[in-house]
Amino acid sequence: MSLTLTSVYLANLGLPLFTQSIFYQVLLLIPIIFIEAFIHRKILKLKIARSISIAFSTNFISTFAGVLLVFIVGQNYCCLPFSFPLLPLELIVTLIPMFFFSFMLELIVGYLVLKEQEQKIIHQSFFQANVFTYLMLETLAITQLIRGYWN
Repeated sequence: MSLTLTSVYLANLGLPLFTQSIFYQVLLLIPIIFIEAFIHRKILKLKIARSISIAFSTNFISTFAGVLLVFIVGQNYCCLPFSFPLLPLELIVTLIPMFFFSFMLELIVGYLVLKEQEQKIIHQSFFQANVFTYLMLETLAITQLIRGYWN
């Protein structure tokens, strides 16, 4: 018997399985976009509208890539859904490779969109933005793990 991972990944390619609710996943995506936009604005010295546009577009692209990745890899990935503590631990572990994949994908898009900026500064901005938002997601996953033991 094979179980497959069919949930949608949103935001930075790695907002995995926090909930089956698309509404809640979108709610998690909103602060990620604004946090990344704020970081891009500060480091790249962009106007607010441009930084939000870049954060939104890079997250949209990485979200789309995440959906494709779930369909491709998820068909062969065996997991134990709803089996605590495996699900929160799976979230914590899954976010690590998703960080690297998301960072690289968003960085490539950043290089294409921000041609007027120095690549070193673009790299710094996207790295810091992804580190911050993925630490936020890791904190959420760890909180779910701890909360699960109290319920």
